[in-house]
Order: sequence, then structure tokens, then C-alpha cells
Amino acid sequence: MHKKLIVLLGSLVAIIAVIFAAIYGLKNIDSSSKKSSGNSTTIRLGLMTNSGGQYLAAIAKKEGYFSKYNLKVKTTTFSSGIETVNAITTKQLDIGYVADFAALNRFGSSSKSNLKIFAKLSSSGGSGVKLYTTKDISSLADLKGKNVLTSTGTVTEYWVAKALKKGGLKESQVNLLSVETGQEGLALMKSGKASAVWASGQDAEKLEKTGKFKVLTTQGKITSPTLAFAISNKKFLKEHPKAAIAYLKAINDSIKLVHSHPQKAAKIVSSALNVPTKTVLATFKSTNFKINFDQSTYNDLKSIYKYLASSGKLKHTYNINKYLDTTTLKKAISGSVSYK
Repeated sequence: MHKKLIVLLGSLVAIIAVIFAAIYGLKNIDSSSKKSSGNSTTIRLGLMTNSGGQYLAAIAKKEGYFSKYNLKVKTTTFSSGIETVNAITTKQLDIGYVADFAALNRFGSSSKSNLKIFAKLSSSGGSGVKLYTTKDISSLADLKGKNVLTSTGTVTEYWVAKALKKGGLKESQVNLLSVETGQEGLALMKSGKASAVWASGQDAEKLEKTGKFKVLTTQGKITSPTLAFAISNKKFLKEHPKAAIAYLKAINDSIKLVHSHPQKAAKIVSSALNVPTKTVLATFKSTNFKINFDQSTYNDLKSIYKYLASSGKLKHTYNINKYLDTTTLKKAISGSVSYK
């Protein structure tokens, strides 16, 4: 009886040992699994519809550049850059793609903000962005008394202001109609309720197809190139520097593909976003994709800020340097930062 009890106890000890070993093994497997998945960081990325930023992100996703740098990306698209900045401000996004004017305008809406521009991604202008008008308008001065479309808080507002100034007009001498999307602008132009609108890409193609409008001038003749930036907030850049670096490296790989194989890159974008290949190629042609932050970039930002401050459009004036943080860029791409 005594021997049977010893055997029984021995068996129970063995069974318990097996159970603990199994639990420990499963725990290790689970821990290993978490560690493996933990190598990838997920970021929430905001993009403007039909922008160069959206194109580059589509390429990075399709070609596996994001995963190459252990990055998972969830994208959200907006009709304008100001919406992207607002989403970052309200902590709905981690990184966003935004144009110069929208960023500087948004910085001035509050005296307290943790927003940071951490890299320039591209510059565009020249003949890519055009001012379309009804055929009865032959000069910028002829816009007097006309309905001119704008988009409050975005770079379009800046283009309109510069065009009116070049035509010797004040904003009070035209009827400014603010729209939120390109589609809304197209509808107003086609219906005859507006006489002028800045457009590019697919919106420009749709205007040209109607045969009702003409190109009065281009952005390159009115103002400096529009700069596009990667923007985030102080907390994200501080807590997730590797993710921000990975994002820039992945986008830089997309840029390299655009430069070396534009046709291939355009087909990827066309397939992913349902945009005609020729439209994508036209964007590539009119955009200088280069991730950096040089003296020219800094000077252009100061010029736009000067306009905003002097026109009274800022609720709060500020020092641009407060909203710049190129630490991540320096680590991501060697030699990419050069400004005073």
C-alpha cells in the first residue's frame, strides 16, 4: 500500500512537471511571437488625394519598401493638407503629408502646438499647376468683380493672393468662393458660377476636356515652387524615432524608383489608385522629388510666413524654428540637412 502511494505521488509529480513544462513552453512561444511581431511598428499616415505624397506611399506599399524597414502603414486620405494637419493635432494620425502654406497657416492658429516639420519631400510648380479661367478673361486684371475659387487655409489661398497682387488687384475687388474639394470647384466652373480656379492633375484634365476654359497663367509665373513636407508632433518623433526614420527611408526608395524607372513607378500608382498613367507621369515631370531640408527650403518658408504675418491671417505670430525638427532626417538620409 505504501509502495502504491509512493508510485501514485511520483506519477502526480511527473504529470504536474509535464503540465508546467507545457505552460512554460507555450509562454515562451507566445513571448517569442510577440517579440517577432514587435519588430514592426504601425504608423497612421495622412495623405492628400492625388498628391505626390500619395503616389510615393502607394509605390512604397506595393514594392515592399515599408516592410523592408519593418514598418506597417495605415493610410487615410484627405482633400487638403490642412485636414491632415488637423488630424495630427487631434492625435488621429502620426505622420502627414502637407504643403508649405497649410502647415504655416495652421501653426499660427494656436499659441501652443507640438507640431513639427521634420523633412521636405518635394517641390512642385512651373507649368504643372495652372490658373484656368473663362475665355472672356484675358489678363489677371480682368478678374476684377469675378467669382474666383479658393480653398481657405490651403496653398491655393496663397496662389490666389499672389495672382491677384500680380494683377494689381486686392482681394476685396473679387468675389472669393472657398471650396473644400476639387470636385466642388469643377462643378462651380462648369455651371458658370465661377470664373477662375487653380488646378492640376486630373482636375486640370477635366477642365480642359470641356473646351470652355483657358490657361491664363501658371504657378511658376506667379510664385515660388510649392514645397511638400512630412509633418508629425513632438511626442511621436521623440517616442518613435525609428518609425519616423523608417518612413523617410521607405519614401526615399520610392523616389529612387521614380527617378530611375518612371514608367514602372507610374504603372504601380495607376494600378493602385486608379489614376491614368499619363496623369501620374505628368505629376512626376512637374515635381522635384527629393527628401532634404536646405537653405532654399528654409528661405521659402520664411517668405510664406512673412506674407501670412503681414496680411493678418495669423491669430498668433511665431518663430518658424519652433516648428522645425530635422533630427530624424539627419539620421535617415546622410547629408540631407543644410540650413542656418
